[in-house]
Amino acid sequence: MVVDSVWATVGSANLDYRSLAINEEINLVVYDAGFAAQLEKTFQDDLRHAKRLTYEAWNSRPLIDKILELFSIPIKEQL
Repeated sequence: MVVDSVWATVGSANLDYRSLAINEEINLVVYDAGFAAQLEKTFQDDLRHAKRLTYEAWNSRPLIDKILELFSIPIKEQL
């Protein structure tokens, strides 16, 4: 995450209760415009290679994917 093009945080923690209170996760926080600019550039590069996923595409995924997804139900709270 980059804030105001000078403050950046990188790490495994999400901004949710589980990551912050239960999981042993950590982030690095950097206050540096150069570092923040590099992260923003990397994100823009990633967007150029990203593929938009619509509900229609998700809904029409192969049947085997839908069946395999059922196996994640018992552990969905852990994912």
